[in-house]
Amino acid sequence: MAKRGKFGDRPEGDDQLEVATRAVPVAMPLVTQPMAAVRPESVSARALVHTFDSRPPPLATVVSAAVAAPSSLPDQAPPEIGLTQHHLPEDQPPDRRLILHAEPDSERAAQFRVLRHHMLSAGRPQVIVVTSPGPGDGKTTTAVNLALALAECNRAKVLLVETHLRRPQLAEVFRFHPPWCFAEQLASHRHQPMLPWGVVDIPQLWLHVAAVAAKPDAVQLLDAPAFAIAMERLRLGGYDHIVIDAPPVSGTAEVNLLQDAADGVLLVARARRTTRRQVRDAIDQISTRKVLGTVMLDR
Repeated sequence: MAKRGKFGDRPEGDDQLEVATRAVPVAMPLVTQPMAAVRPESVSARALVHTFDSRPPPLATVVSAAVAAPSSLPDQAPPEIGLTQHHLPEDQPPDRRLILHAEPDSERAAQFRVLRHHMLSAGRPQVIVVTSPGPGDGKTTTAVNLALALAECNRAKVLLVETHLRRPQLAEVFRFHPPWCFAEQLASHRHQPMLPWGVVDIPQLWLHVAAVAAKPDAVQLLDAPAFAIAMERLRLGGYDHIVIDAPPVSGTAEVNLLQDAADGVLLVARARRTTRRQVRDAIDQISTRKVLGTVMLDR
């Protein structure tokens, strides 16, 4: 008989992912391994041992064919970055998703540093897309703490970019009102790519953030050609890493557009919530050569 899950409303069953047996027994253990290196005996969730086939994801093929690659910009000088400083409020506790800031010495924070090690061991990708099969799997938490972990390593220059236009969360996590909306900047830079980019500088975290402003009349779909131009420019901005908090894979084609401009994709799943089928479907939609690995959150 299926049992009610401890951390969610969905019942536990054979189709749901379980935490790896060697995961740290804390509130949010992570299991991070490159897909090719995952062994069946190390992970109890068989979905994470999915064998990729060589056929291209159908949706990615259709979408990519419709988006022309941006032409090389005539001026390859670094882009001008306009900074607005934001200090995290000291009179209130930080957002619980800021694990490396709120509890830097915890087991959970240590696991995100393990994730950082895996990312750096995967060829030091500059642009990393973080996504998940569906909403509520923890991709924003993972993107935020991966960015923080990368930033604390030799004070790397890291930019965290929000591309989930329908449900932006970064401004809420860092508690600021975006002085510039990344979606609106995409529209203006598509026609004037040499314009300065506006980002928020959070000095306590050694992090730059390009967030989306939550507006009722906001653009609901990502401008793919504009995003490709943006990444072409921001790669020249001196950032060691650009972490993209992306929409979930299910129900959107945006991840396919994002991965075309990125070096790799990190897939986030949640134990006792994400099903094997959801993971398989997400993997089928992502270009296999771009998948850096998977992260499993316990809650």
